[in-house]
Amino acid sequence: MTDIGLNDSEDITIFFGDFLVAESTAQHQQQLLLNTKGDFKENPTVCVGALGYLDDEHYQNLIRAVNVEFTRDGMEVAEVSLSNEGVIKSDAVYT
Repeated sequence: MTDIGLNDSEDITIFFGDFLVAESTAQHQQQLLLNTKGDFKENPTVCVGALGYLDDEHYQNLIRAVNVEFTRDGMEVAEVSLSNEGVIKSDAVYT
């Protein structure tokens, strides 16, 4: 999927005086993971809020939430996993 690109500070990227349009799947996934429900006024029921799962003993709850939100956003999810270092890895693409 293509969308307006964001920089590391999540500000709109301006390139030669115009918005940068680029592949945005990873950007959308990051926003769904880091934001919590209610952060987006237009659609308050989306997002995972991954930081809220830090103290959760059952990491499967996080994996399930990621799967649900990515699917709801229109992605086909092949796999979502959590590494030993706590990094969420996903194989999901927009269809």
